Amino acid sequence: MDQIERRSLTGRLQLIVARERSEVFRWAFALVLFAVAFEVRRSLDDRLPAGFPFLTFFPSVIVATLVSGLWPGIVCAVLGGLASWYFFIPPVNSLELTPGTSLAMGFYIFIVAVDILIIHTISVTTRTLVRQRQELARLAASKEKENIQLLEQDVLQKQVSAELVHRLKNQLTLVQAIVNQTTRSGGEPDAVFENLRGRIGVLAGAHELLVHGTAGLACVGDVVKKTISMYDASQFEWGGPDVQLAERAAVYLSLMLHELGTNAAKYGALSLPSGRVRVEWAVTTGEQPNFVLTWREEGGPPVVQPQRRGAGSRLISVGIGSGSDVSMAYETTGLVCRLCVPVNQLDM
Repeated sequence: MDQIERRSLTGRLQLIVARERSEVFRWAFALVLFAVAFEVRRSLDDRLPAGFPFLTFFPSVIVATLVSGLWPGIVCAVLGGLASWYFFIPPVNSLELTPGTSLAMGFYIFIVAVDILIIHTISVTTRTLVRQRQELARLAASKEKENIQLLEQDVLQKQVSAELVHRLKNQLTLVQAIVNQTTRSGGEPDAVFENLRGRIGVLAGAHELLVHGTAGLACVGDVVKKTISMYDASQFEWGGPDVQLAERAAVYLSLMLHELGTNAAKYGALSLPSGRVRVEWAVTTGEQPNFVLTWREEGGPPVVQPQRRGAGSRLISVGIGSGSDVSMAYETTGLVCRLCVPVNQLDM
């Protein structure tokens, strides 16, 4: 109920009627009202003319019924009638039923019955209205909450749709770049097709890691594990701290490792059963922390620096983010590729 209704007489009566009270309070209140009405009537007995035996009992019955309910009001009315009959209707101090007494008691019973009936009807109606109003208020609050949730879901859906469109554009751009680089490298159509299929497969695998990762992130260890799963795991040693990668970094690292693995399988350590590859990564400390990953091949055939850079070499040289520094060392023991990139580029 609002403040305006609380200040009005009707609103205050509704508050009085609709308020929940204990059984003890209701009966005690009705009995106290009767006692007060009796004492006031007795104190006024010498000052009132004859014919007003029920003067103070009528309002006590009305208030008792209004506040305490039907049965406490009826009991208050019965006690008031008996007290008036015995103490204030001649002959006093007697329950003798004379014609005058019958007329007075009949009048009293009629009046209090009408009062109790009207007040009880009003009380029941008021309680019903209050319950309906409370139910409507709860329903309105529930609907408002549902509307707010629908608006929030609509906003979230639009944000998700916009993000999906943005990511789809990025992926199409990346696929286009991979296709262009692969086809420009020349070579037999079957070889070009196989390289293209492998690179797009790596792209799909990287996104699978992102989807199943935490908050759209992929762990470096999972990316490395995904890459070496295409080869004999006994030829690999790998390890490093738990570093999380965002979408762009995870995709480019997957492509970079795929190209290194493909080259190693064709020309390097993975082309021989005795060959080994160690993949290690760490995060340096200092004013500008860097993520450093090293791919080191051993036990393979002698490596020779290629005279021409293909699409794979260009993918490797891109690194995984802005500021990436990729070095390729063709040592006697095998190829060593070292990637160094600022840590703040891994979550972009």
